Amino acid sequence: MHKAEREYQVGTVTDEEQGKQRIFKGILNKLTPQNFEKLLEQVKSVNIDNAVTLIGVVSQMFDKALMEPTFCEMYGDLCFHLSGALPDFNWNGEKINLKKLLLNKCQKEFDRGEKEGSRVAEVEQTEEEREEKRLKIRRRMLCNFGLIGELYKKRILTEKIMHACIQQLLGYDQEDPHEENIEALCKLMSTIGVMIDHHKAKAHMDAYFERMKMLSCKQELSFRARFMLIDAIDQRKNKWQERMKVEEPIPDRVG
Repeated sequence: MHKAEREYQVGTVTDEEQGKQRIFKGILNKLTPQNFEKLLEQVKSVNIDNAVTLIGVVSQMFDKALMEPTFCEMYGDLCFHLSGALPDFNWNGEKINLKKLLLNKCQKEFDRGEKEGSRVAEVEQTEEEREEKRLKIRRRMLCNFGLIGELYKKRILTEKIMHACIQQLLGYDQEDPHEENIEALCKLMSTIGVMIDHHKAKAHMDAYFERMKMLSCKQELSFRARFMLIDAIDQRKNKWQERMKVEEPIPDRVG
């Protein structure tokens, strides 16, 4: 991914600003795919008229999406609607908007997960505590890339950014990727494969899947990681259709 240029944070905020953020939080807590259209109008009624409000709103949406991975598509829809409705704002002499803030959040979350993952073994703790920490990091990484995929599908993040994500997850800058990265890669591919795997990107995609095929044969990787790679390779062969859609029904036996 593109390196996050800076972290957008706000200092002390006014009572009015805190009130707007509380209203937005209350709407997010009630938001489901079933009541999305109804509550979208309430979201739009929150007066997002300055950079401070926008930064708070994006932060809340991002954190909520990472806590509720099954609703990633819904949060992608929410970001899409808000992105089209909101202008750029000025923040310390710099123009910011919802897309820029989301990219910044996704990149910082990926970097944070990478650093925490590399430190797990260094901290003095039991193996059970280490495993619990690894699981937490893995879940957040999967949620992050699930959201990244949905944001790309809504054209909030660009194809160029997706290729940067894939290359980073594939370990182009190291010998082999961590297994958490492999799982995130397969999650991302299953989300965006049908869109990104087009004629103009064929050379890139062929190279990615050649590397994935090579990794799937590495005995050093767990069976789980190798299976996920093989499954992603099969999805591409089946033109990104879901497995249940491409399997032929078993015919009744005669006689």
